[in-house]
Amino acid sequence: MEGFNTCNGYFYLKRFNNLHSCGTVVRIEKNNRLNSELVCNVIGDQLRDKPLTRPTEVVFDLKKEYDLNVSHHVAWLGVEKARGEVYGDYHASFDQLRWYEDAVMHYNPGSYLNLDFEQSTDRFKRFFISFKACIDGFNHICPLLFLDDTFLKGRFKGNLLTVTGKDGNKGLFALAFAIVDSETTANWTWFLQQLTKVVSSARTLTFVSDHNIGLLESLPAIFPSAHHAYCLQHLQANLRDKLRWVDNRVRFGLMAKLCECAYAPTEALFQQHWTMLKGTGRSGINNFLEDMPPKHLANAYFKGKRYGEMTSNAAESFNKWILDAHNYPITRLVDIIRNQIMTMRAERKVLATNWNGLLCPKMKSRVREAYSNGCTWIVSQSNEDIYEVHSFPTVLVDVGKCSCSCFQWQLNGFLCAYAVVAIQSSGRDFSTFVEQFFTVDQYKATYSGYIHPILTVDKPSFSEDDFIIYPPAVKRPRGRPKKNPIPSRGEKLSQIRCGRYGRIGSHNRKTCKELI
Repeated sequence: MEGFNTCNGYFYLKRFNNLHSCGTVVRIEKNNRLNSELVCNVIGDQLRDKPLTRPTEVVFDLKKEYDLNVSHHVAWLGVEKARGEVYGDYHASFDQLRWYEDAVMHYNPGSYLNLDFEQSTDRFKRFFISFKACIDGFNHICPLLFLDDTFLKGRFKGNLLTVTGKDGNKGLFALAFAIVDSETTANWTWFLQQLTKVVSSARTLTFVSDHNIGLLESLPAIFPSAHHAYCLQHLQANLRDKLRWVDNRVRFGLMAKLCECAYAPTEALFQQHWTMLKGTGRSGINNFLEDMPPKHLANAYFKGKRYGEMTSNAAESFNKWILDAHNYPITRLVDIIRNQIMTMRAERKVLATNWNGLLCPKMKSRVREAYSNGCTWIVSQSNEDIYEVHSFPTVLVDVGKCSCSCFQWQLNGFLCAYAVVAIQSSGRDFSTFVEQFFTVDQYKATYSGYIHPILTVDKPSFSEDDFIIYPPAVKRPRGRPKKNPIPSRGEKLSQIRCGRYGRIGSHNRKTCKELI
């Protein structure tokens, strides 16, 4: 054989003929070798760099790079196989939660997890997780929590329920999250019950969420002493949808009036804006406001402290932050979120080592801005605690009660411009008037703990024969045919009468007779 070297047993190619005689038949879709396995091998590395690769992109890339004509179905199968090899199988991922739960408790002792599945069918229902570092860190931030949910986009869908807070520098703080099969009152009740194992009962909490019926029913029962504030942004969106038949200019004007009602600091000012809103003469306004108790909406009637947070944008930001993880198998999804939280905590811990002074940088900048706005105001002292600040308008500041007649100090839990000027002129120490949540020391304590990585080196292999937890039953979306057995004669008649096989006419009467 020419080119074979008997000394080392290798073949050597001495001449290269760049002429193909195999033809183009290998590039067409009907070729047996042009299957999903080939697609899986070709796009394996690409899928690692771009996890959300779509079958349409694969079809285009294979045609562009290799001149291969691959059908969308073959490309989809290849993407699913490659994604399963890289990120795990969707079916097996639910059973892998058992291993993941044990691994989290091993590497992060003190964390709280709860895996719930139906005992009769062994199908997954919900999974709650909160890491020890997050549980401890919440004790050093203000007792304000944002609740929200988002849809998952994996093969078995589901919902992600999240509860987040804000640290002393007004940064996003992830406390806990859960994956459930759907957003129902029962699942929200279960989620809040798990949350009671995470947060301390000694703290009076304030929850901010949308006007969700599940939360309206479950929150008062699970957290009877907590306060519930409605997200103003969601309420404005609901009002906009209620009045979609109204002119845009008028509709946005009504939304602005609702915002004025929410921000009104006194009951008198609230009633003034509320009367104007109800007196607009729009029929949809009164129906909308009947189900809107002011104690959940307006600052004037809200009994808790929400530190100036009128919306649940913190929870929305968290859902957007983990958006790429929504497509992965459930175990991979949970671990990606864990990795993002772990990285964020480590970065903030390093960042805080360079901070000096009493307040966190964002809060310090607020004090500087407040003082620059009011440095020209004249301050008169009444007694050791009460000061009068002459501005437009003139306000009264009581540093002993930490209150101001503008009500911003009480509502935001932080010094307003009038309070800053009054304290500055009195020569007192700011540290005695600032809540500890906004200090650098508490910020460092918030991120003092760390989340340990979850190692997959000792991850066992999973066989379908040994599954204990199976994927949830997913309802097929409307418009897709169901893969059911052939119906009986009675079922055929009922389906024809209800129009499943189309209207009985001359063009399809023969088909209907055959079915009967």
